[in-house]
Amino acid sequence: MGAMELFFVDGEISTQVEELAQFIGQQNQSAASFAAEVAQSSDPVQAVLAASQGVLPKVSEDKVEAAYNQLFAIARTGESGIDGVAAAVAKDISANAESGVAGLRVLNNLYNLANAAQLTVFSEMVVLAVRVNMLPTLVPLVSQLPKLLAGWTGSAQQKADVVLELRNALDGAQLSNEAYATELVFLEAIGASDARAAKVATSAIVRFANLSAVCDLDALASLDNVQELSQNGQLGSAGELLNALLECDFAQWQKYAAANADALKELGVDADKATDKIRLLTVASIAAENLGQDVPFSKVSQAIGVEEDDIEMWIIDVVRSGLMQGKMNQVTRSLVPTRSTYRRFGADQWSLLAERLDQWKASLEALQPVIGNAKLVAQQQAMQMAGQAQVTIKE
Repeated sequence: MGAMELFFVDGEISTQVEELAQFIGQQNQSAASFAAEVAQSSDPVQAVLAASQGVLPKVSEDKVEAAYNQLFAIARTGESGIDGVAAAVAKDISANAESGVAGLRVLNNLYNLANAAQLTVFSEMVVLAVRVNMLPTLVPLVSQLPKLLAGWTGSAQQKADVVLELRNALDGAQLSNEAYATELVFLEAIGASDARAAKVATSAIVRFANLSAVCDLDALASLDNVQELSQNGQLGSAGELLNALLECDFAQWQKYAAANADALKELGVDADKATDKIRLLTVASIAAENLGQDVPFSKVSQAIGVEEDDIEMWIIDVVRSGLMQGKMNQVTRSLVPTRSTYRRFGADQWSLLAERLDQWKASLEALQPVIGNAKLVAQQQAMQMAGQAQVTIKE
């Protein structure tokens, strides 16, 4: 969450209540009478808190934050503190705030002051952001969701509801990449026990196939809850799609896609985008198997079913996606990959890594005699030069 706007309120609580009561009364052209009514109340604090509903959210943008700061200062002195009023205040702001910017600032302050009510305040921030078309302002919070979830007070059901509320809001704002990231948080933090987990996992798998900017398949496939749902057969055709994305090269994908065209269409998979995704993954797989070696463009071209003249653009796309790093040689028309990402890092990949480490170790051991001889030659040369050196002191 953003940094809290610091505020300082001076004076006795009775004076603060009276000042805020007068301010609220001014909004209804009845400052004096309302202030007197609050003063005569058996619980002036609760009276002014209740009176603020529907009034403070509509205060001008230059005054609304200061007004709420005073309200929060008053609420902190009450028996239930900030948490006791946070839900009502947050719902009032999300429903009635006339300035989205000011409303979100006030809710951010309220979130940072609250403890047990943070989950509720966050939910109302989402509601307000959607209402005033400012959802992109909450996008930076997606990466913080795991930490926020761990700190929120509430049941697993309540936390799951808020995460899906944010996911649905991001979807509605056409922020599909962020919606996908939110689904990964749900699948990792909430668990397969939630009744909606299979539906969320299915959505995430389809998004991966359709989103050109999302290429890290292991981030989805390696989640324990996704594996559990898949092994239990709860993902149906989406589970088969995930396996195809993990295992198929381009030629195998073409056969799978042709045989399962109806199922893929029903899932909502964009056939062209999914095919392009498989091309990127196939190039990355070829690179992973040939690190440090020359890979002819013709081999890559044949593997992904495109003209050799277009292969450089595809390699650039793979590099841009973060799946691979390497160099292209236009003279030899080849690719030399230096790093590549596996679709799934499992037992086979660990075995290959161990094999490469053994090769590296053997290479270092083979170099040791060469390095030792070079050191010995350097020492001998230094000794010879020292013997030849003469120092003459003139008397």
